[in-house]
Amino acid sequence: MLSLKDRIKGPVFSIITPFKNNGKDIDYDSLENYIQYLYDNGAKLFYAMAFNTRYLLMSEEEIYKVNECVIKKVKSFKDDETITIVGDPLDCSTETSIKFAEHAKHHGADMISLIYRAYLFFDDHVFNHYNTISNAVDLPILVHEMPFMKGIPKHQNGNWSIELLDRLADIPNVMAVKEDAKLDDYTKDIVDKISDRVAIVVSGNGLQQWSKVSEKCQAWLSGIGNLFPKTELDFYKYHLNNQQDKCNEIIENFEKPFFFVKDNYSWHLGIKSAMEHLNIMSKQERMPYQELDEEKHKHVGEIVRQIKQYIILHFK
Repeated sequence: MLSLKDRIKGPVFSIITPFKNNGKDIDYDSLENYIQYLYDNGAKLFYAMAFNTRYLLMSEEEIYKVNECVIKKVKSFKDDETITIVGDPLDCSTETSIKFAEHAKHHGADMISLIYRAYLFFDDHVFNHYNTISNAVDLPILVHEMPFMKGIPKHQNGNWSIELLDRLADIPNVMAVKEDAKLDDYTKDIVDKISDRVAIVVSGNGLQQWSKVSEKCQAWLSGIGNLFPKTELDFYKYHLNNQQDKCNEIIENFEKPFFFVKDNYSWHLGIKSAMEHLNIMSKQERMPYQELDEEKHKHVGEIVRQIKQYIILHFK
């Protein structure tokens, strides 16, 4: 079998957490149904993570429970091709991250996503954080790289140095990096530097962003695929077969229309609104997140119906 690094290819499907209509409780039945929906439509790579999965709105106990639910559901498919990635809280100590890694390993996760949201003072602090976790728990690690909070003037642009990422890629358990800076030239520099050692999952601008680095980068975080999983899987197939016209067709008719929602109503609220229109889950959010108002929600529905109609006519 291919190594775990080499199995992270194509769209990596982020898990969106549904809430019950009281705006407080996590809807675990809908969460399981959503994972089933993704799997039934071809998804193999499942990723519960800081933002899309709404960890930032949860207590540590809830994150443990969501992680366990995601792992259990994916493992119930008994499919050796699936990969389950779960994460740790946004703001926590290294010791807490170790506990989340231990919990993930105990319940059968394939990988733990670790995000560093403390202030950046020195690169050694970041390296030591990941290296300490790697030494403590024998579980593959995905480094969730996104701009730091700035700790000293030397690091005021917030970006991770290429030298730091180069060092992290040599930590034995580091198998992947989620590249979340959304800067084309910077992303390319990272891919050129470390893609020989770790899988890179680009994030932020979907298929269009991944296409710019696809020669060396294996994977991207799902966008429109959260609604229509087969669309992004087809895109990857067309890419491998050098069918650029079909790839462009998907970008122009699926991704770009929905990116109006992303750019004007926000990705997080827009994707929930769209999923309610598709009867996948409620658009209900937990405060301080608040679902789109009815006018915006209606507009999202019009865009979703347009995309769905195009799929029926051209990609059935």
